[in-house]
Amino acid sequence: MLKILAVLIFLSPIAFWPLPAWPDRKESLTFSIGYRVYSLSADGRQKKTLKLAGWYPACLKAQSSSYGGSVTGQVVEEAEPCLEKGPYPVFVFSHGYGGSGLSYAYLAEYLASRGWVVVAPDHNDRDAAVRITGPVRNYDRKGLLNQAREVASSSVSDRVKYVYRLEEMKLILEWLGKRDGPLSPLIDENQIAVGGHSFGGFTALGVSGTLKEYHDARVKALLLLSTGAGGYLFTDEEIASVKIPSMLFLGDLERKALRGRDLTMEAIAEKLYGKLPEPKYLLWVKNAGHLSFCDQVTSGWKRPVRNNLAIFELVSRYAAAFLNQYVAGRKESEQILQQPDKLLTRYLHQP
Repeated sequence: MLKILAVLIFLSPIAFWPLPAWPDRKESLTFSIGYRVYSLSADGRQKKTLKLAGWYPACLKAQSSSYGGSVTGQVVEEAEPCLEKGPYPVFVFSHGYGGSGLSYAYLAEYLASRGWVVVAPDHNDRDAAVRITGPVRNYDRKGLLNQAREVASSSVSDRVKYVYRLEEMKLILEWLGKRDGPLSPLIDENQIAVGGHSFGGFTALGVSGTLKEYHDARVKALLLLSTGAGGYLFTDEEIASVKIPSMLFLGDLERKALRGRDLTMEAIAEKLYGKLPEPKYLLWVKNAGHLSFCDQVTSGWKRPVRNNLAIFELVSRYAAAFLNQYVAGRKESEQILQQPDKLLTRYLHQP
C-alpha cells in the first residue's frame, strides 16, 4: 500500500483512455484549437532534447482527433494559427513527476479555445511513465516508485537535485521571448502565466519569485493544482517573495495525505495560501484526489483511476477566469471568481 501511495503522490498518467467530448464543447468554443509538438535544443544547459506540446487558437474548424496512442481531443494538428486576432497570452504548465505535458490536455484545450497559447513540456525526469508521444513501454516501474518516494520525503536541503526542472522552465521562457521563434508572431510575451500539478508546482513556483536566479519578471500569475512539492521545497520566506496573483486547487480526498517530512496536503495548502500575496484563491474540490486533476489513468493496478469530467470543467472554468482576469485583463469572467461552485467544499479568496 505504501508503494501505491508513493506513486499517487507524484505520478501523472501512465496509460490513457480516450476522453469523452465535453458536453458543451461545440457551443463554448470561441476559437478552433491547433496543436503542434516542438523540440528545444540543449542550448548549453540541457543534455537532452526538451519536447513541448503546444495548443493555440487556429482558423480551421476543430475536429475530434488523436494526439497519439489512445489520447483524443478536439484539435487540428499542425493547423495554421489565427494571427489576425492575436497576439495571445501564453500559459506554461509543468506536469507531475514521471508524467507528461499531454497529461492536462483538457485544460490546455479549454484555454486555447478561449484565446490562449498553452505550452507544456515533457520534463526530463529520471523516470518517465508517459511522454507526449504516448505511454513509455517497459519503463522502470520500480525505479519510478523509489524516486517518487524519495521526492515525497525531500525537504529544502534536497532541492538542488531538482533544479533541472527550473533550468528547463527557464529555457522555455527564454525560447518564448525569441523574436524569431515559432510562436513569436502569436504570443504577447508580456502576458505570461505559469502553472503546475504536483511536482510541477515546484517548477512553477521556482520561476515566480521564490528563487532570484530563476525568477522571470514576465510571469504575471501562478496556477497550482494539488501540489505538495510547491510547499515543502521552499522556505516560508521564499514563498512570501512571490508577488503575483495565485490560484491553488486541492482535492478534498487528499487533505490528510502526507508530503515532505511531516506535512499534510491541508497544511501545505494553508501555508501557501497564507504566504502568497493578494490576490489569491484557494479551492477545495469535492470528491477529488491527487490524480483527479489529470486525464483518466491507470497505474498498473486492477482498478483504473477514472476522472470526473465535472472536475475537469470546474478546474478549467475557474482557471480560465483567473488567468483572463489577472493576465489578459479580460473582465467577462469576473463573476465566476466572486462565488463558489457547488463542487467546491471550501472557497477562500482575497481578490
